[in-house]
Amino acid sequence: MRLRPDSKFVSAFSLLHRPTSSRSFAPASAPATNARSLPPLRTAMTFHKSNNIEKPDLDNREYKFVKLPNDLTALLISDPKTDKSAAALDVNVGAFSDYEHLPGLAHFCEHLLFMGTKKYPSENEYSSFLSNHGGHSNAYTAAEDTNYYFEVNHQYLEGALDRFAQFFISPLFDPSCKDREIRAVDSENKKNLQNDTWRLYQLDKALSNPVHPYHKFSTGNLQTLGEIPTSQGIDTREELLKFYKDYYSSNLMKLAVIGREDLETLEKWVLEKFSDVANYNRPKPTFEGAVFTDKQLKKLIKAKPVMTKNKLSIAFVAPDHDLHWDVQSSHYYSHLLGHEGNGSILAYLKEKGWANGLSAGGYTISKGNGTFGVDIDLTEDGISHYEEILVVLFQYLNLLKREGAHQWIYNELQEVSEMNFKFKQKSSPSSTVSKLAKDMQQAQIPQEFLLSKTVMRKFDADLIKEYGEYLSLDNLRVSLISQSVETDKKEKWYGTDYAIDDLSPELCAKLANAGTNSSLYLPTKNDFIPTSFEVEKTDVAEPSKKPVLLKDTEQFRFWHKKDDQFWVPKAIVELFLNLPSVTATPYSTVMTSLYVDLVQDKLIDVSYNAEIAGLNFWMHTGKEGIILNIDGYNQKIDVLLKEVLKSLVSFEPKKERFDVIKEKTIRNLKNAGYKVPYQQITSVFLNLVNERTYDNEERLAALQNITFNDLQHFIPSIFKQAHVEGLIHGNIRTEEANQIAKVVEETLVDSKTLFGDQLSKPRTYLLPEGKTFRYDKFLPDEKNTNTCVQYFIQLAQVTDISAFALGDMVAQLIREPAFDTLRTKEQLGYIVFSGLVETRTTFGLRVLIQSERNAAYLESRIVNFLNQYKNILDEMTDEEFEKNKEALINKKLESLKNLGQENSRFTRAITCGYYDFLHNDVIADHIRKLTKSQVQKFYTEKVVHGSAKLIVNLHARASTDTEEVAGFPTGIAVESAGALKSQLFLTPAPMPAEEITPKNFGPKL
Repeated sequence: MRLRPDSKFVSAFSLLHRPTSSRSFAPASAPATNARSLPPLRTAMTFHKSNNIEKPDLDNREYKFVKLPNDLTALLISDPKTDKSAAALDVNVGAFSDYEHLPGLAHFCEHLLFMGTKKYPSENEYSSFLSNHGGHSNAYTAAEDTNYYFEVNHQYLEGALDRFAQFFISPLFDPSCKDREIRAVDSENKKNLQNDTWRLYQLDKALSNPVHPYHKFSTGNLQTLGEIPTSQGIDTREELLKFYKDYYSSNLMKLAVIGREDLETLEKWVLEKFSDVANYNRPKPTFEGAVFTDKQLKKLIKAKPVMTKNKLSIAFVAPDHDLHWDVQSSHYYSHLLGHEGNGSILAYLKEKGWANGLSAGGYTISKGNGTFGVDIDLTEDGISHYEEILVVLFQYLNLLKREGAHQWIYNELQEVSEMNFKFKQKSSPSSTVSKLAKDMQQAQIPQEFLLSKTVMRKFDADLIKEYGEYLSLDNLRVSLISQSVETDKKEKWYGTDYAIDDLSPELCAKLANAGTNSSLYLPTKNDFIPTSFEVEKTDVAEPSKKPVLLKDTEQFRFWHKKDDQFWVPKAIVELFLNLPSVTATPYSTVMTSLYVDLVQDKLIDVSYNAEIAGLNFWMHTGKEGIILNIDGYNQKIDVLLKEVLKSLVSFEPKKERFDVIKEKTIRNLKNAGYKVPYQQITSVFLNLVNERTYDNEERLAALQNITFNDLQHFIPSIFKQAHVEGLIHGNIRTEEANQIAKVVEETLVDSKTLFGDQLSKPRTYLLPEGKTFRYDKFLPDEKNTNTCVQYFIQLAQVTDISAFALGDMVAQLIREPAFDTLRTKEQLGYIVFSGLVETRTTFGLRVLIQSERNAAYLESRIVNFLNQYKNILDEMTDEEFEKNKEALINKKLESLKNLGQENSRFTRAITCGYYDFLHNDVIADHIRKLTKSQVQKFYTEKVVHGSAKLIVNLHARASTDTEEVAGFPTGIAVESAGALKSQLFLTPAPMPAEEITPKNFGPKL
C-alpha cells in the first residue's frame, strides 16, 4: 500500500524520478546528409484480435469487456495456462480529491480499506487467504486514481474475488484500526523524508498554482490526519466515511480480472460479486485551471538535494500528451531531444565536459495539463555553465522548428512501437491487471486499442508542429539542483532548502536569440531496426529445463538453449569473464569498474542505436570479473556483439572522459550511504559474509588517488588470464550459436588459461553454530530518522537440500504473520518483511524492519515474534499447513512467463557454480514430502534455540528513541567485515550438481 509520485506528475523537479525510457526513442547518428531522401511511406503491421481487442501475436488470452448493471466496467481475461490469477480495481479518485482540511485522506482510505469488511471482519483475513494460497496484494494512491490489486494461485480466484469485492461493498473502516493506520501512513511518509525523489517532487508541487490540487501535500502524516483534525474537533473517520461515499461509486470504477476459467465463468463471478457495489452516479472528478500559470513560468528554482548530485531540469508547460494518443507528438520530440548519438544535445555537452546523461519526455499531470521535460545530469564543470547548456537546448529546438516534422523519423518510431507490441511477452498477472484497470479510465482511448495504446498510429505533421510550439521560452521553468547552490527558503513538508527567482532578462535574451549550432543535427537511418522476425517454431512435448553444453575447453565453456516455448524473435547472449586480476583488491575492482564504464561510454553511439531498435547492451563488474549482456531482437545481435568485443579488448581511454567518469563514480559511491536504509542493508550484510567483497568506503578510498596513468597501466593486465563462460539463449540455432562462440574465442584467444583455485567460485563464510554476531553502522545522513535492522539466521549450506526445503517452508509460513504482527499490529514501521535469503554458498531466514524505533527495541520485537510463532506453529491445523505447502510448491513450479525469466534461472545456476538447473523441481519434491512435525522440529532447533545469527543494524543519526530494552542488543559486536571474517571459516567451494559432460548436458534425442 503506498502513495507514489505519479508518473503523470512531471515538471522541473519530478524529472529526477522519471524512468529514463525516453532514451529508447532516440537513435544515434552521423550528419544527416541523406536523411531527407529516405522513403516516407511504409506498410503498418497487423495485429491479432480477441473480441475486437488488439493483442500481441504471442498472447493466447481471450478478452471481453462487460458493463455491470451498476455501471461498473470490467475487462475479463481468460488465460488457460496461467498459474496465477489476478484482479485489479481502479477507482477514478486520488489525492487530487483530498478534502482541503485533510491532506492525505485518499491515501488513508486506501490503507484502511484493507482492515476488514462486514462479510470478512478479521483485519488480516484477505492477506492471510492470499498468503496461504501463494498470493499477495498491494495498492497505490496516485493523483486521480486509487488502484487495488492482488494475485493468487489460479484455483483460488473465486474466493479471492469474493473477499476483494467486499472492500467496495461493505468495508468496516474499524475505529480500532484508525489510529494504527494513521501511524502507518505517517511511517510511510517518514521513510520518504530524506528521499530526493519525494522532496523535489513536493517542492515542484509547492511552487505550482496554489488553487490547483497538484499544489497539495498528498501522502498525509500524523499531523494532517490525526493531531490537527483532533484539535479542530474533526473526526477523521467520519470524514473518511463521507469521502468513501462521495467517490467510491461503481460508475467510477474499472475492474480487470485474469483467470484460467473461460470468459463465461469469469463474467458470472464478476456479476455475482461486484453488482452490489453501490452506484451513486458520481461525476468524474475534474480540476479546473492551469497547473502552472504565468506567475509560475519563466522561473529559476535552485534546490539542495540530500545526495551529491548536479541536475539541470527544464520543463515546458504543454498540453496533456494523452489527448492525441494515436499520434504521440511528444514521443517525436523525446526521440530527438533525448537521443545520445552524434549530433545530439548530449553528445555536444559530453564533448564540452558538461554532462553525463540526458532524458526527455512528455507527461500528463491532469486531464488537459502536461509538461515536456528535459533532465540533464551535469558534471561539476557543467554547473557553472548551465546557462550555456540552456542555449544549446534552444539551438536544437530551433533546428527542429526549421526542419519541421519528418515522416521518415516518425516511421522509424512507429515501426519500433509496432514490433515491440506485436512481440510483447507476458508479465506477471497482477502487474498486468493493475495497469489495464488504470488505463481503462482513459476514455479517449477506444476499447479495442487498450492493450496497444503505445503503438504510434498516424503521422500528423500539423499536430507535431503544434506540440513543438509549446517548447518555448514563455512556457519555461528551469531548476538547478546541486548542493553548491545558494538558498533562502525551506519547503514546508520535507524541509528542502531552495530559492526561486525570475529568469534574468539577460538569460531570456540569450534564449530568445539562441540561433542554431552547426554541431547539432538530426539523426540518420537506424540500421539496427530488424527487418526479419522469423521464428523456427517446432512442436515439443515439454520445454527443456536446462541448456545444452555447446563447447567445453580449458579456457571457454558455452551453453546454448534454442527457445522451445516462447517463440519470440529475440535472444540473449551473456558472457561471464572470470578475470582473477579484477577482484583481487578494492583497487583492482574499482579500476576495472572505471574501465567498464569508459568502454560503455565510448560505445554509446553504436549501443544507443541498437537500444532504440530493441537490442540492449550492458556490462558491469561481477564477483569474478566482467559480465557482458546483449538481449533483444536476434537478427543483428551478432553485429552488436562484434562491436562490443572489439572495443572491450582494444579500448584506449581519453583523459577528458576518465576525469568525468571518475567524478561520477566517486559521487555514486558517496551517495550510496544516503539511500533509504532498507535499500542499503542487503549489500552491507553480503559484504560481511561473502568472500572477496569490498564495501563502498574501501572502494572510495582506493578510487580517490587513481590517476589516468594508473588506468592506462592497468588495462593490459585485465585480460592476461581469463576463463570465459557464455550462455546463448533464445531464437538462435545451434550453428548460429557456434558462430557466436567462435567470435568470442577469436577475440580473447590471447588470454592465458586459468587453473585450480583460480577457477573456483567465491564462497560464503560459515557462522559458528549457536553464536550471534552483531554489526552496527551509523549512516552518514545527519537528518535521517530511520533505523534499519536485519535479523539473519544462517540455516545451512545450499547443498543441504532437505534443510533448504525446510527453511523455505518456514519462510512461507511466517511471511504473513510477521507482517501482520510487526507492521500492522505493533506498528513498528512501514517497511517490514521476512523471507529466505541465499548468499553464495549458504542460506538463511531473515526478518527486516525499518523504523524510527531504536535497533535494540526492534531486535527485541523480532525475537519475541519468532519465539511466539513457535506456539502458532504448534497449534496450526493440518489443513492450514497443507495449504501453505501447496502454495509453496506451486510457487516453485510456477511456469515461466517470458524468455527473460528463463534466462535468469539459467544465469543463476551457472554463476553460482552449482549448475543446478533443476533446483526448483528438486526443492519442490522435498517440500512435497515434508510433515508438520518435521517443520516444527526444524523451527525449534534452528530458529528458536540454535543456529548462527548475524544482526545488522544501520543506525539513524537523527533518532530520538533512547528507550533501553533489558537484554538487548545481543550478540558479539564486530567492528568490520574483515574483523568478522578473520574469525570464520569458508564453506567448501561450489561443485556442479551433476558432472558437466555432453552426456549430462547434451541435446534431447
